[in-house]
Order: sequence, then C-alpha cells, then structure tokens
Amino acid sequence: MTAAARSSSSVVTPHRRRGAALEDAILEAAFAELSEVGYTSFTVESVAARARTGKASIYRRWPTKQDLVLDALCQLPTPEQCGLEPVLDESMTTFDVLREVAHAISRVLLSPAGDAMRSVKCEAAADPELARAIDERFQAPRRAFLLALLRRGVERGEVRPEAVNPLIADVLPAVLTHRVILQREPVTEADIIDIVEQIVIPLISA
Repeated sequence: MTAAARSSSSVVTPHRRRGAALEDAILEAAFAELSEVGYTSFTVESVAARARTGKASIYRRWPTKQDLVLDALCQLPTPEQCGLEPVLDESMTTFDVLREVAHAISRVLLSPAGDAMRSVKCEAAADPELARAIDERFQAPRRAFLLALLRRGVERGEVRPEAVNPLIADVLPAVLTHRVILQREPVTEADIIDIVEQIVIPLISA
C-alpha cells in the first residue's frame, strides 16, 4: 500500500446527517453559539464548526445570519412551557395568574435562553428590521395571551375595560426583561409580588 493510500485509509469519514436531522443540529448549534458569544460575535462559520457541517449547508437553508438567528431562537421554550398558556382554574384571580406568569417569564430570562435573547435584544436596538421580526415572532404571542388574560379579568369584574390594550399587556414582561436582561438583577418572590401589586394591578384594576 502506498503512503497516499495509507493516509487516505486512516481518515475517518463523519456520519453525514441530512434533512431534518441536519437542520436540527444546525439550529441547536446556532442557539448554543448565540447563548455563549452573543449576536455580534455570532458567525455562520462557528455554527458550522459546532454542528460539524459545511457553511454551504447552512446558507442553502438560511441565506442570512439574521434568518438563522431568528429560527435558532425558536429553540426558546414554547409559550406553554413559559407559563404563558396555563390552564386557568376558575378560582384563580387575575392577580394569581399574573404572578404565575411573572414567575415563568423570570425563569426563562434567567436561563441560557435569556442569555440568547439578551444578545439579540441589544442588537435589535440598532436594527429596526431585526426588532420588528423579534416582535412578530416572539413578543406578539406573549402579548396576545396577556390581552386574553385582561379580557378574562374584565368579565370577572377585576379589570377595567380600558386596560385591555397592547401597551398595558407589555408592561409586566417589559419590567421583568429590563430588570433581568438589562440590569442583570435577580428577581425574588417579593420582587414579583411588588411588581404585580405596585405596578400592574394599579394599571388594570376595575
């Protein structure tokens, strides 16, 4: 056997993933990369290396870095996993549900998913297109749930009808996001109660 043949026979050919398996591997790699290095340092080359695939395989599916990042953020917990689609017992008041939602949002913000979202939100401040895409894909479903919760509160006589609007629906997530993502402060049970009782309830009470 020649030296070239021996060299060729010693190369281990990696398992080639295709289709959905390859896409899942790329998205998992992109989410991990985003969580660890942030949006600015995020590169397709690094994702390809982490996913053990070629850049061409990524660009065929996601033409731009932004496209890949937005799809990678779909690895975030679903609204149901975030507590944004809880089963509402009739005995639960609007305050009870808001407190549960605040806990759920805080858990996500303090997880690796929060690190990923932090890096993207900071970049979105200077990128209107990215900010719009994030709002449509991630913040709009959360807002829709909170609006539904406020409408439920109106029916129960706990919420004033004028409070059912997107501005007020954004208040609780915005306060928690500011504290955890921008100020990097922990959120305790006492903090959650204070935020709901001192900020949200006065805004919505009938």
